[in-house]
Amino acid sequence: MQIKEYIEQSGRTCAKLNNLQEDNFHMILGMLTEVGEMADVFKKNLAYNKDIDWINVEEELGDLMWYVANFCRINNFNLNKILDINIEKLKLRYPNNFTEENALNRNLDAERNILNKINC
Repeated sequence: MQIKEYIEQSGRTCAKLNNLQEDNFHMILGMLTEVGEMADVFKKNLAYNKDIDWINVEEELGDLMWYVANFCRINNFNLNKILDINIEKLKLRYPNNFTEENALNRNLDAERNILNKINC
């Protein structure tokens, strides 16, 4: 499934609250909830040696993406463009591969110039 179709389909099951602020809070709190549910799987593995349920991890990741998709939809964000620009920014930051040197010595002005393309 392509991202555009996923966003359209996920919007079908999204509750509309009283205003954009409440809709945004709903999506952001939902994202946090799903990340917390994924984190719990790994916490239980670390602390209690419980096996990681990868099917559950994938389900929670799908739920997280539902919230991301709907956050983008209600704010008229182009997720494809956001993803493309994110990769462009990372290519600037890490021209070959990740290095600690590049992580610590970023060209924030050049990165911001790339990020400004999101709203164009």
